[in-house]
Amino acid sequence: MNLFYIKYNVICLGLAVLIEYISWLGHLERMEEDRMPKNIFTQELERKRRRGRPRKRLKEEVERDLQVLGVRRWRELVADRKKWKDIVRQAKAYSGL
Repeated sequence: MNLFYIKYNVICLGLAVLIEYISWLGHLERMEEDRMPKNIFTQELERKRRRGRPRKRLKEEVERDLQVLGVRRWRELVADRKKWKDIVRQAKAYSGL
């Protein structure tokens, strides 16, 4: 548990942003397939790759953080809003992100 959150009921800015991303990811996944935000989030760009290490995408980072939380098969869990809200609460209390 995040001791700072427990004692003062305040979370750091980086963790707050991450929690909002996780919450928003659930919202995006429940969206209809033809909505523009979902299309932008799920599309793969077809272009020539730059030299060097590929840039990390938001989707990959949030998926990695969900794995750190121990959440597997998140796409199935998103359908149940109550379970997804519990996952967001779990992320808020987790200190390893």
